[in-house]
Amino acid sequence: MSLHTSHPAEDARLVRALRARRPGEVGRVYDVHGPELIEYAEELLGDHDRAVAAVRSALLSLRAGAGVPPPAELPAWLRGLVRDECQRPVLRIRLQVIVIGIVLGAVLAAGVLAALDVRERAEVRAPATRISSY
Repeated sequence: MSLHTSHPAEDARLVRALRARRPGEVGRVYDVHGPELIEYAEELLGDHDRAVAAVRSALLSLRAGAGVPPPAELPAWLRGLVRDECQRPVLRIRLQVIVIGIVLGAVLAAGVLAALDVRERAEVRAPATRISSY
């Protein structure tokens, strides 16, 4: 994995520009930090195309200009954004599995309750008969 290669002065300029929401600055962040962010995302995802898409999506979120950290923290912050973007599909799948589990549990519980109700009603309607032995 490559080490952070930008210069502190460049990160300071990037942070000022991001906070000011200057047009084209997200592209400049990509130019400076993109290669190492893609490499990082590729390590997480195991796929170059998905890594590029994740970095692109994470960097596009910078357009809001809010929450940009101090220049010294910029590289780690960008990596955090990329990591979160890479994990988003996994979290979405986990949420879907949880929802499906809840729905199936509710259906199963309703089925069990319905079966018990049918059984209870059948027992009330049909009195027990006694077979006598002669």
